Amino acid sequence: MRRTRFILVPALVLAGAVWPAVAQNTAPLTAVSTIRDLSHEAAAEGLPVKLTGVVVYVGWNHFVLHDGQAAVFADLYFAKAKGLWKGALPDLSQFPPGMEIEIEGVTDPGGFSPMVLVTGYRRLGMRAVPEPVRPSLGQLLSSAVDTQWVEVEGVVCKYVPESKDSGPACVTLMLDGLRCPVMFRHNLGRTPADLVDARVRLRGVVLDITNLRSQIAGLKLHANGDADLEILKPPPANPFDAPRVALDRLVPFSPQVDAGHRKVTAGVVSFVVPGRFFCLTDGGAAVRVMSGHEDIRPGDLVEVSGFVDRSRVLAGLSEASVRVVGRGPPPAPAEVAVSAILNPKLRSYSEMVTEPGHPDGDGALVRLTGVLRRVLPRDKDGNVILFVEVDKTLVRVLLPIRDFSKSARVSRWEEGSRVELTGVCELEIDRLDHLPWFSITGFHLWLSSTDDLRVLATPPWWTPQRLGILLAGLLLVLCLALVWGYAMRRQVAKRGRQLAGEIAAREAAALEFAAILTERRRLANDLHDTLEQALTGLALQLEIVERSKANDPVLSARHLMLARQFLERSRAEVHRTVWDLRAHGQDGRDFLDILEERSAAMVAGSSVSITVEREGEVFLLPDLVAGNLLLLAQEAVTNALKHAAPRMIRVCLKFMADSVELEVADDGRGFDPAWCPDQYEGHFGLQGLRERVKRLGGVIEILSAPGQGTTIVTRVPIGPETR
Repeated sequence: MRRTRFILVPALVLAGAVWPAVAQNTAPLTAVSTIRDLSHEAAAEGLPVKLTGVVVYVGWNHFVLHDGQAAVFADLYFAKAKGLWKGALPDLSQFPPGMEIEIEGVTDPGGFSPMVLVTGYRRLGMRAVPEPVRPSLGQLLSSAVDTQWVEVEGVVCKYVPESKDSGPACVTLMLDGLRCPVMFRHNLGRTPADLVDARVRLRGVVLDITNLRSQIAGLKLHANGDADLEILKPPPANPFDAPRVALDRLVPFSPQVDAGHRKVTAGVVSFVVPGRFFCLTDGGAAVRVMSGHEDIRPGDLVEVSGFVDRSRVLAGLSEASVRVVGRGPPPAPAEVAVSAILNPKLRSYSEMVTEPGHPDGDGALVRLTGVLRRVLPRDKDGNVILFVEVDKTLVRVLLPIRDFSKSARVSRWEEGSRVELTGVCELEIDRLDHLPWFSITGFHLWLSSTDDLRVLATPPWWTPQRLGILLAGLLLVLCLALVWGYAMRRQVAKRGRQLAGEIAAREAAALEFAAILTERRRLANDLHDTLEQALTGLALQLEIVERSKANDPVLSARHLMLARQFLERSRAEVHRTVWDLRAHGQDGRDFLDILEERSAAMVAGSSVSITVEREGEVFLLPDLVAGNLLLLAQEAVTNALKHAAPRMIRVCLKFMADSVELEVADDGRGFDPAWCPDQYEGHFGLQGLRERVKRLGGVIEILSAPGQGTTIVTRVPIGPETR
């Protein structure tokens, strides 16, 4: 595996160095048809191209080159963006239609069909523009003629001259019923009256409209200018001279080919959305007319000249010219049920033969009553959307209004209100692949203003929304109360621990003070029982020496010796008392060594033997524990020497996992622990032991009986943090 890696890496490096040279040595593509035959993946490889052809269309940073057989899109902007074009982009006015040039570049998959990214060019001179292709409508709607130089014939149904707001000039052609926009690179210098409803021949380049998946979504042509547009039949001087049809016969049967010219019809205006469209009715059928005419009002009798709009299943009119021929009262809305709109009564075959067409609700002015369920903001077309429940059906309502938030009526539009709507229906129809070919799936309602919605009854205050808000508020308050209770509980617990700590500290201080008082009492008693008596005896002996030194020197010498003995004894007692007052630390020495030293000093000069032992794994004791254990051991040994007359004393220190145990045992005369003298009788030894152990948080056990010796066991806890 490692050998393969060492061989493969140099091979890849060598291939990377050699590949550019190989690519440069690839023969360039010289025919447009060869480039158009490339797959998307092959065009993306950037194959070299060298073409000679004639410019048929010039854009801002691109042009279309025709080599006599086919045309290809040549781009300079993306070539520069990808670093293929060096320097500034040239002025494309140097490439007028008819200019023969030679270009070099590389292939690119483009947004839909293959194109060429230009890296260099050479102008060769002017030539005649090649003859365009005359495709059928089916070819136009396929990808076969994309980027090709074509010629089409159709009727102009809309013309928008060049302006700063709308951009380049744009002509909308009607090609056998298909609306096709044509963008012009240069202004045409014509007026709408010159072009609208004219039959024209146009030459241009097909640049299909594609969607996000690079699929054809529409047809669009690009032309250079006025030279590419030829008027075959000028429009009539008066738009109302066009053929007249009935409202329900906008697209009747005719053995003649419908060229897509204007048609004229008449009727009464039943509904108006100012500046956008209005509905025209003749008492039966209704048609939507797209027009920006601002002076139309419901009730007007009008004539309309416009182009048939087949963008919906039910045809309408667009780009319409309107003239008012009379005025009357607005038509009354019909009060119908939703079921009647969604399921119109179909007539029998014989009825349709004798009276073609059949009634439907599209474009009908209706009045509905329901419950307002939702009010939504504007959609992409600027319409406020409302949802109203009518007969258990949710109806979408469109309201094209600019000052919706400023309307006084809007303040009463609460969800849940019972409302009355007056507007025009627009059916939603799906095409089917089986009989009866079409299906009404729903409808929406257009309102012209806020006056078309009347509130009949406002909802009760206790709406589901308010109830939900109240419950949410109560839930929030409950959560806050729980959080507050939990926080207070923690605060109380924290304060309780602080108080417990303070109480424990005070108790410890009180115990410490009591222990100090006890020590002071014991010291006072010891001084009284020993030092004061010794000093009194010493004073008596010295007095005898003073009286007998002249008469009886021998007696004086004996009493002087006794005085010296009293003095030595007093000195020893003072030394013992001072040693008792010290809480000896270990000072870095082994605690057992200190214990042995102190124990041996206490029995020095006497016939009592003392042993010091240890058990368990030894660890260093804290100074507080060590000092008090020394005093406990001393007190226990002193009590044994003073009261028990022992022959042997045993001191044992036991190290355990979580405590240390001190055991002092003697074989003296023993006593009954229940009847031992206390501090009120002048004896402080056992009481002092208990108080010391209590300060350390330990326990003490005294085992003794008359004639059986005494054992004192002290256990002090040692936590891990004290080690």
